[in-house]
Amino acid sequence: MSVTRFEIKYVDRKGFEKPMPSPRPRFRKAGKFIQTYMPASYMKHKEYIQKQMPKLLIEDPVKLEIYFFIPMAKSWTKKKRTLLLDKPHHIKPDIDNLLKTVMDAANNHVWNDDGQVYEIVTRKIFSQEAKIIIKVIEFKS
Repeated sequence: MSVTRFEIKYVDRKGFEKPMPSPRPRFRKAGKFIQTYMPASYMKHKEYIQKQMPKLLIEDPVKLEIYFFIPMAKSWTKKKRTLLLDKPHHIKPDIDNLLKTVMDAANNHVWNDDGQVYEIVTRKIFSQEAKIIIKVIEFKS
């Protein structure tokens, strides 16, 4: 078994200040056809995440542990912030949409195909700073 741990850090810049959930695809008419695309902001965010990931191209089965640290709203009182710090993040965005963004970014980069992932442990946690901690456990066959 090989274990790789890395962290995705966020900066105070529009679109890159916290983990972004995967949005719904958009559609547009192109002549006789309907074209499907993902919003540009999502594609930029996914690229931002991917640049911080190691290029491993793992071929073996993979187990993942992913922790999303979501910052608390600045408008919240100090009491509320202290109370919720390091507690489970139980409000939007949905954990499955956050996970999809990371999985899409890691595809053909950390591993060859997301079909190799056989187990995932995912958590959302209230935090002071936004980040994602990813642990990739490679099962050597």
